[in-house]
Amino acid sequence: MIGVDEAYRIIQENVSALPPRTVGIKEAAGYCLAEDVVSDIDMPPYEKSAMDGYAVIAEDAVPGAELEMIENIAAGYVPTKTVRRGQVSKIMTGASVPPGADSVIKVEETEALGTGRVRLLKEVKWGANICITGEDFKACDIVLKEGKELRPQEIGVLAMVGAKRVKVFSTPRLGIISTGDELVGINKKPRAGQIRDSNSYSLYAQAVQTRAHVELLGSARDKKIEILSLLKKGLRRDIVLLTGGVSVGEYDIVVDVLQEAGVEIFFHKVALRPGKPIVFGRSKQTLVFGLPGNPVATYVNFELFVRPTIRRMMGFEDENAQRMVIKAELEVDIARKRTRREYRPACLRMDSGRFYVAPVEWHGSADLLGATRGNSLLILPEDKNPLSSGDEVDVMVTGEF
Repeated sequence: MIGVDEAYRIIQENVSALPPRTVGIKEAAGYCLAEDVVSDIDMPPYEKSAMDGYAVIAEDAVPGAELEMIENIAAGYVPTKTVRRGQVSKIMTGASVPPGADSVIKVEETEALGTGRVRLLKEVKWGANICITGEDFKACDIVLKEGKELRPQEIGVLAMVGAKRVKVFSTPRLGIISTGDELVGINKKPRAGQIRDSNSYSLYAQAVQTRAHVELLGSARDKKIEILSLLKKGLRRDIVLLTGGVSVGEYDIVVDVLQEAGVEIFFHKVALRPGKPIVFGRSKQTLVFGLPGNPVATYVNFELFVRPTIRRMMGFEDENAQRMVIKAELEVDIARKRTRREYRPACLRMDSGRFYVAPVEWHGSADLLGATRGNSLLILPEDKNPLSSGDEVDVMVTGEF
């Protein structure tokens, strides 16, 4: 049995980014850039007003001054008149600043006199409320670097520079297989000794959030021939996940099937709770994860090991592949006897700029409903027992708080 950090290191040593491909800007959100993006224009491309108001010469802008309005400039129109001493042009937000003007005074700091003249109520400094040409970026600047995640704001930048198509790293193809004689489909009511297959669907939901191409390959009984049949399909993908059958019981045969299929096993069992009986291996270009059957253990294993693997395949560096871990103040005492690192479902909150965390009511690795009460995983280290209210702890953020 190896530690969590060692398991993570072994997995990442076997991961590399997938080949890039070109996608349209509307399909690019969530992907990782596979090239630098260079601007073809200055931004702003012209001096523009940051406010609704009046374009003015700063020396004229003294309280009580009455100036002549010579033009009304809307966004999208080019000014036709030059502002001279004693004059202003009315201007809208985003409109081009007219020649001669060096400042914009806010409309609420003026009074329209109704005779083509405007009274200024405040002074204004030179350059006030004007966005300078190229102050955000200039033509030929690299605006987005390779490895950047394309969030909505990055998509907007792509549109600004006319990048209607962009090169991104591909997303992995992932197959999910569930195993166990006790499993029935979600459209059936379980009889005595049976449960519905929930792991396939929770794993599917976790995987599609990463933009992986996910397919449910089916459920197999605890029969080598059935598991092997589905595994052969999974090995045609970049990643295959199997749930159940990875412990050491009489019917836990997944590891045997993996070895018979030629999968090289790198480790079997990690010192964590929940999720100790995890298996990781590789067959040519396919990464194979054997995950526990208990649903919260499966959930935790995915967040710790599978999600970062998918993200690394998508081109993200390690710091952007893993979930964010933050420091928070523990709100309750926790007594524990275990020496394995624990990841407990927890509720993280922020109050007055500080983070606080407490474990939710939870009955163990089979209690998936209990996990729905949390928005994070409280990390209990191997070397600290017990923990007291007020202690600083690490928390993995998995949801909104």
